Amino acid sequence: MLRLAQLVAVVVSAGFSFGGVIGVVYSPDPPARKAVAFAMLAALLALHLRNCVRRTDGSRPRRWPVTLAVQAVLTTAGLVWFAGTWYGNTGFLAAAVLLLVRRPWPRWTAFSLVLAAQYWSATTVRDTVSEALYLVVGQAAFVGVALYGVVRLYDLIVDLGATRAELAAAEVARERLTFAEELNARVGGSLERVVAALRRPGLTRAELESSLATARTALTEVRSVSHAHRAGAPARAVAADLTAGVVRVLVVVTLLLMIVPHEVRHLLQIRPTGLQLAVFVAALAAFVALYLRTCLSDGRHRRWVPAAMLVLAYAPTLVLGAKLWYVATFLPGAVVVLLRGPLRWIGAGAVVAGDVVFHLTVSGLAGNGLDVAYGVVYLTERAIVVYALWRMARLTAQLRAARAELARVEVARERLRFARDLHDLLGYGLSVVVLKAELAFRLLERDPAAAGRQLSDGLDAARQVLADLDSVAAGRAQISLAAEAESARAVLEAAGVEVSWSFTPVRLPTEVDATLATVLREGVTNVLRHSAARHCTLEITLEAPLVRLRLANDGVAPAVPDRDGGAGIGNLEERVAALGGRLRAGRAAGRFELAAELPLQPALVGGDADGVDPVPGVELHDR
Repeated sequence: MLRLAQLVAVVVSAGFSFGGVIGVVYSPDPPARKAVAFAMLAALLALHLRNCVRRTDGSRPRRWPVTLAVQAVLTTAGLVWFAGTWYGNTGFLAAAVLLLVRRPWPRWTAFSLVLAAQYWSATTVRDTVSEALYLVVGQAAFVGVALYGVVRLYDLIVDLGATRAELAAAEVARERLTFAEELNARVGGSLERVVAALRRPGLTRAELESSLATARTALTEVRSVSHAHRAGAPARAVAADLTAGVVRVLVVVTLLLMIVPHEVRHLLQIRPTGLQLAVFVAALAAFVALYLRTCLSDGRHRRWVPAAMLVLAYAPTLVLGAKLWYVATFLPGAVVVLLRGPLRWIGAGAVVAGDVVFHLTVSGLAGNGLDVAYGVVYLTERAIVVYALWRMARLTAQLRAARAELARVEVARERLRFARDLHDLLGYGLSVVVLKAELAFRLLERDPAAAGRQLSDGLDAARQVLADLDSVAAGRAQISLAAEAESARAVLEAAGVEVSWSFTPVRLPTEVDATLATVLREGVTNVLRHSAARHCTLEITLEAPLVRLRLANDGVAPAVPDRDGGAGIGNLEERVAALGGRLRAGRAAGRFELAAELPLQPALVGGDADGVDPVPGVELHDR
């Protein structure tokens, strides 16, 4: 696509330059003067290609102010020395100004000065103001805007492709801000009240009971937010940008400059009757409107559109005559838009051939081979311009849709990440807070010292959860297996569960370490929530190329299902599977067992946008 866009820019530039060559050939100047004109044309084309055919990063060429100044000098010299034939070449300078000057006011001021210089030059060789204006509008302005458009097609491909990830990242950042605000509103305030209460000396039974209720409410809120963000779809649409609107304006302006001055010039050269003027105005308005509709469409056309285009191209000739109405010049461009695949170029070639035959046999405008070559180049370059503009409009819509879809996917992935971290990290921490508060509540009267220790542990856990709020929202949540194993044993023993374990701390890959720590944390949370366990076994073994974790407990009631319908086990399965591992969770003979095994070298294909968790590649339709 990029190479095609570059080729289009080069071909169209060469086509416009060929018009200048024809003008010099037919000029009455002596050979030496023509040689100078040819050399200046070659230099202008070379400078234009250097200045305006874009690089991959969209940067301007080195020392572009110098080469632009040289181009301005050559263009001005041509307007002075070859005023009768130089008018089309002014468009190269106009395009260079639009493409190289980035600030709006200097850009449009310079563009206006180029057109003013063309008008001044035209008045020295043309008899009427209308003819001078035609050279300004129908030649210099059209060539400048058309070249700007075909070059910007390349920029559009590069720029929009490069900004897709930036847009997705911006959407994820906004989503994280929403997470943080919701967490602070629904959980952070509750935890701060719990921390403030637990820090007060001489905590009464009623105050402890109130703090315990607040901690339980916070735990419920965490689960609620987790489920809501896991199941919810991104509600926010992608921020609109102006690219599509700018491209539509560019397409409209370029096509108007291509068609309207060309036809109005014919009208001003004769004295039409009232009927002819009315037919001309109506036919031109209808033809331009249909042409714009064709080039701004999404590629799907009703069957009547080609027929209507042909009728508008030829039927008015019955009243106006071929000298006043001959818009068949622009039909090749419409054909390449209306037809599909190789057929579009075959059809356009047929129309070009028909135009050549018409001028050779009817109009008399093609008297020799050079005239025929010029006519073919003229029609072909305009067809390519129309095709490039049409592709630009379609590409803008397609890439905008792709960017929106990518942003939606990244936001959906971020929601899943947030839901997992929220459930796995904060859910566990709040479970510890609730557990410690319940133990303190039971010990408060018969063993105040032990109750104080439990309150101290609960206070530390609450502070840690508060610290984790920001990391969860920002996607920086990280836990380690070694620290989690120590914490799990302490929490289970504090809950009155006897723990037997087999674990020698080893250095594991970061993804494996964090995933196993998450599995262990979820398993301990389920032991505390869903069992009356008295004994729990924890085994972590390393047998290359695998590392295995097994957590089993007794006290599972027969009526309790293996899975509680929540997101916990599902989260774990996703995390483990993403690293190429397996997870098993089941109940047998009154015991519940959670087991995971992971390869020491995870077979990852890709990662998510911010490195939060590994994913097996990114697809636009992932949910």
